[in-house]
Amino acid sequence: MNYFILSQDERISNAVEPVGIAQIIKKELLTLDRMEELEELERQFPVLEKNDLLYIDFIEKPIALFSDAVKQLVEKYVPSMPFKAVVLTDMPKLMQTLYWLVIPPKVPCLSSQTEFHLDGTLKKLVIDETIAAPYSFFQIEGIKENYIVINIELAESILRRAFQGIRLHKVQTAGGWHEILPISK
Repeated sequence: MNYFILSQDERISNAVEPVGIAQIIKKELLTLDRMEELEELERQFPVLEKNDLLYIDFIEKPIALFSDAVKQLVEKYVPSMPFKAVVLTDMPKLMQTLYWLVIPPKVPCLSSQTEFHLDGTLKKLVIDETIAAPYSFFQIEGIKENYIVINIELAESILRRAFQGIRLHKVQTAGGWHEILPISK
């Protein structure tokens, strides 16, 4: 099975940027165990003013936010995926746009072939596809980075639509049935 890291297309310079979201929605709240605490928080944020602002379908930082169209597509593959609404407000234009915060399950699928830098960041990511196989949409447990990983079926579905601001990066895998293993005698 092929897997891809979902990322924001950094070539789009006029992409929408929420202001102040990281100060309200702290990273430690972005777990399935603490998701209900998000209900108590204000989830409406102004956007950074830019010329010709483009409301892309995936905002990667400071926290991952999906457009309504991407959320609906992900729900077709993972109907039980929990989402929380976030509203981005363009004050000068008196416009509000709905986005969705998602907290994918963390899957312990790191392969022993994964390599790290001395500071603990990834040098080479390799996931064990036998562990990842049941998941269409997930994060990787055991790394500092907050990558969202999707399987090839969801990746192809994304590519068939006219989404803006999404890039896919192939992830190296190990442990699959196609891997050639030495025959022991």
